[in-house]
Amino acid sequence: MSPTIARSAGENTPVRRLASHTLATVPPDATLQQVAEELAMDEIGVVVVEQGRETLGVVSERDLVAVIAAGGRLDAQATDLMTVDLVSAPEDTTVLEVARLMVDAGVRHVLVTSPAPEDDRDDGPVVGIVSMRDVVGFLLDDAV
Repeated sequence: MSPTIARSAGENTPVRRLASHTLATVPPDATLQQVAEELAMDEIGVVVVEQGRETLGVVSERDLVAVIAAGGRLDAQATDLMTVDLVSAPEDTTVLEVARLMVDAGVRHVLVTSPAPEDDRDDGPVVGIVSMRDVVGFLLDDAV
């Protein structure tokens, strides 16, 4: 398949088709050691920090590497390291739009949200996550 056709598929496919709807989550008081264990066990690159059903932030493998490189302690809590400026996209956003969002924001994971109620300006709840690997894999599969 030509790059033009792959681009077309990316322009027409909603990200909900690629998103993992099973989120790896940790509570805010999880230690960075526990976060690292969750990442290793699930073979993933990011965990979502949640309290109840509220998404507070994310901790990525890059965050953990930075802590270790700086001589930080793995007994610190997830809230000490988590990213709170979350990059998200509604589930009907196209794959190509999410790819552009990842590049522009310099991230490898985007939270996928359900549509917000019409009277609400914020995104709806987090319903999944999509990784750069998911996006590139989709575009490559579509290109061959």
